[in-house]
Amino acid sequence: MAAKTTNTKAKKQSAESMADAYIKFLLTHGKAPASVFAFADENGFAEGEFYKFYSSFEALEISVWETMLTKTLDTLHADEQFAKFSAREKLLAFYYTHLEVLKDRRSFVAMRWPDMKMQTSTPKTLKDYKKAYTDFARVVVEEGIEKGEIKDRPKLSEQYDKAFWVQLVFVVGYWIKDVSKDFEQSDAAVEKAVNLTFQLLGESALDSAVDFAKFLWQSK
Repeated sequence: MAAKTTNTKAKKQSAESMADAYIKFLLTHGKAPASVFAFADENGFAEGEFYKFYSSFEALEISVWETMLTKTLDTLHADEQFAKFSAREKLLAFYYTHLEVLKDRRSFVAMRWPDMKMQTSTPKTLKDYKKAYTDFARVVVEEGIEKGEIKDRPKLSEQYDKAFWVQLVFVVGYWIKDVSKDFEQSDAAVEKAVNLTFQLLGESALDSAVDFAKFLWQSK
């Protein structure tokens, strides 16, 4: 009699359940599975099921990052009040919401978020995530300019979304290292970072720059 195992019947998979299984493996073993076959076999589904959703483990991780960004934006836009927010308020809402979304996969984020100081370009796994964010940031900038929150500077204004990306990199990196209760220091860092950014893109930056520098020094 053939031994009964959990792998005798291929299980119906969804993209989300497959991503969950991959992340569980990654966090449990500290590395990606040796192959798609090994991953599928361990989780009781046919290898072909994997390729219905992802071409590789790298493609899966690209999707995980982009999905977390998209979930954040969907949550924001589902709130009717969000459209009425100022540009600054929209950016604050984005960060607070995004950190809550990331919290559900904090261990994965902490493991896979690269040390950006060592990167000469955006890692491939984050390129779709970055594009989704900078597209959002570009709209916030345009609205900020229209409302007078952000100063329109010839040519330089076109680069503002890149400054917002640098800010996001800082916020996520800070949050990963935050050991305060309920990540209270991260909430404070977000507010100060956003205030500084709008001061820099607006008219005056000195007071916010000094305040932010003091905060970083005191929170070491």
